[in-house]
Amino acid sequence: MPQIKNPTLDDRKVLIERMPSGTSRSSITLQRAALDTIRELQVGIGKGSELLLQAAIRTFGGFSFGTSEASFSMRNIKEFAREELSSTLAEIYDLLTWPEGWNGYDACAPKFEAVQYACHWIELFYLEIIDARLDWLEPNVTASAEGEVVFEWRHGIHRLTVYIGNQSAEYVKDWGADINTEMEDGYANSPIIRQALWKWLMN
Repeated sequence: MPQIKNPTLDDRKVLIERMPSGTSRSSITLQRAALDTIRELQVGIGKGSELLLQAAIRTFGGFSFGTSEASFSMRNIKEFAREELSSTLAEIYDLLTWPEGWNGYDACAPKFEAVQYACHWIELFYLEIIDARLDWLEPNVTASAEGEVVFEWRHGIHRLTVYIGNQSAEYVKDWGADINTEMEDGYANSPIIRQALWKWLMN
């Protein structure tokens, strides 16, 4: 992946200096407000965050100066996520090669629908974590005996396990061996819950 240089204040000033002379006063006001917002962005940690900030600046450039190659969309953001998650996505797709009884007993082969949804879910989760300017850790990828995709993260004494089925995700978080006082489970289908789980994991 190419190195992305963090934009400096001088880099961002170029956008104002290049503003077309025939632009209306209201358009200039709108452009300056958008640029001020970009200037206030804090670069998070990791390549993904840098890419998103660069994307914001390119989008503004395309909006202000009409350069078609500068346009940016949600499709581009998803492509960045897939590039950052390429090794994780490869591990998820590799689960489709696991046969019935892969654990030496009667485990189901990982289900295609679970693999498909797991790829979608992990991309969403990654973008949410980057957008919140939090560190990202790659998960351990495996499967359950029921054919679900399983993601596992460990940080200190905290362990987060997410089971992905067909269009649904359930989590188990634990911080000890006692099932009654040191474990919790629930659904991980909303951004608010996912971010709360990540903040707990990284604490």
